[in-house]
Amino acid sequence: MMVVSYRIGGQAPHLPWFLRRLAAQGLAAAPEGDQPGRLPADWAGLEFADCWLDLGRDGDQALAERAARCRDAGLSFVELAGGWAPPGAEFGFILLVGDPPPPGAPARLALDALAPQPGCWLHSGPIHSARFCQRAFDALMHAGRAAMPEPDSQPRALEWEAILQKQWMLAGKLRQLAEAYLTERVGLLPPYSAPLPETAVHYAANLARTIMLALPDSRDWAALQNELAAYLQSRDDARK
Repeated sequence: MMVVSYRIGGQAPHLPWFLRRLAAQGLAAAPEGDQPGRLPADWAGLEFADCWLDLGRDGDQALAERAARCRDAGLSFVELAGGWAPPGAEFGFILLVGDPPPPGAPARLALDALAPQPGCWLHSGPIHSARFCQRAFDALMHAGRAAMPEPDSQPRALEWEAILQKQWMLAGKLRQLAEAYLTERVGLLPPYSAPLPETAVHYAANLARTIMLALPDSRDWAALQNELAAYLQSRDDARK
């Protein structure tokens, strides 16, 4: 078993699962006294000799403040996000990684150990990109589930107007999320001229740009709904 110098910090339900996964993959933490903490003890994450691997789930401002504090302390900062659950301790976790450490670094070994297989984690871009991707994926999964009514034993007509309205509302929120990421983190909204600006060349920016280009502006939804309703009404009239 390889001994890697890291210290666990903070309190969160997922921290013991991460420690069990690391130990199962052969990365045992060095004795706690070997590496005194240089960062606040209430931060949730793993502190390595030259890096802080952040596992917090708080706001974006708090994330930015921790990143700045690490830079001042001479530590690199790695953002982790994902829907972590207890089975990950055995099978590995889905990891979205913002600003990953270089190959060969102890924190990089930890990422490979935490993932289902070495390298099976997503480099989403710079800091804040991992959180954006997680929020976007969660919204897409919620939209997919919300599209279908809860099953029951009674046959009933599909309330397509209510379903469509809910989907458009969710799509509007997702588009706002993508627009906010591009505005705040990239500084430019699509369409972009070729070649792409350097700040937009990462996975999260591509995801946000795709969402914005694929989803209609919310101002067009009422017109789309009216157009669809008029078409269905004309079709029904033609059948009479």
